Amino acid sequence: MKAHCTKLLPVLVIALGIPLTGTADLRPLSRAMLGNLQATNSIGESLAVGDYGAVAAAAEDLRNRARKIRGWKVDDLGFNPAGKAEFDAYLKLQEEISDKIMRSARREDSRSIVDGLGELMTKACLSCHKNFRDRQGMLKSSTLFMTSFVSSWREMNRGLLLNDYSLVARGARSLGSMGRVMSWDPIIESSFGLSKAANREKFRKYLHKLIGHADKVEEAATRGESQLIQQSITAMWNDGCIACHGEFR
Repeated sequence: MKAHCTKLLPVLVIALGIPLTGTADLRPLSRAMLGNLQATNSIGESLAVGDYGAVAAAAEDLRNRARKIRGWKVDDLGFNPAGKAEFDAYLKLQEEISDKIMRSARREDSRSIVDGLGELMTKACLSCHKNFRDRQGMLKSSTLFMTSFVSSWREMNRGLLLNDYSLVARGARSLGSMGRVMSWDPIIESSFGLSKAANREKFRKYLHKLIGHADKVEEAATRGESQLIQQSITAMWNDGCIACHGEFR
C-alpha cells in the first residue's frame, strides 16, 4: 500500500576528513564516505519528488559500498580501528538497513523509507563515527570547513537543476562567507597547518579565486542566468578547489 510522507527527513552526514599527515592515506576511505553522503542525500531528494526507482538505486549503492569496504584492509590506509570486528559490524548494519530501504522503495512505502533513513543515521553512520573517527581525533576544523563547502556546492547545483535561483544564491553566499573566514591568517595556520607565510599566501590566493567565482554565481543567480552560473561554478571548482587540493593536500 502506497504511503505518502508529509515531511522530508532532514539528513546531515559529516564526511570523513583527510588528516594532513605523512603516515596515512585515507583518501580511498574518504571517497567512500563522500559516496555514502551522496547516496543518502539522493534518497532524500528522490523521495521528495516521488522517484522510488532513484531511492532504490541509491540504497543499493549504499549497500554495495558497505560490502566493498568490509573487504578492505583499512589498516593499510592508516585507519586503525580498535576492533576490526566492531568496524565491520557497523558496515554490516549499513548493508542490512540499506537493503530494507531498497525493499521499501520497491513497495513505494515512503514512511518506511524515512524510518530506514533515521535508523541508518543513528545505528550505523553516527555511531560508527563516534566510536572510530572521533577516537582518532579526525574531526578537525579543516574537515568541517571542507564538509560545509561540499554541502554549499551541492546546494548550488541542486538549485540550478530545479531552476531555484534563490537556492543557488544562498549556496554561493555561504561559500563566499566561508572562504572569507578561511582566508584569515590565524585560521589558515591553525586549521590547515600551514606555518610558512609563503604557503599561507598561496592558500589565500586560491581562496580569493573561489570567493570571486562564488560572488559571480550569486550575481548571476539574481538575474536567472543559468549558463553563467554553470560557468562560474566550474571555474570555482577548477581554479579554487582542485588547484588548491593539488598543491596542499
